[in-house]
Amino acid sequence: MALDLGSVSLRNTTLGTITVQQPNRTTLAASDFKPKPNVSLAEINDVSTLGVEDGESLVYVSANNRYEFKVASAAVTTIDGGLF
Repeated sequence: MALDLGSVSLRNTTLGTITVQQPNRTTLAASDFKPKPNVSLAEINDVSTLGVEDGESLVYVSANNRYEFKVASAAVTTIDGGLF
């Protein structure tokens, strides 16, 4: 099997040569893109890690279009336990 960037050629003595070419490609990243593993939350533009404390959750705050660490809370207004 021979591999050429963008096409694959297979040779079989019975069938002859079969060439499969990839249609036009779309580049999703810049040619100089270098993935960076282990990115910290502090390095992401829309995440604030200022004053993070134990027990907090990452919450989106629409008022400033950022994710912030806050104590997660919810108001329980009704408890339906069914019939007993």
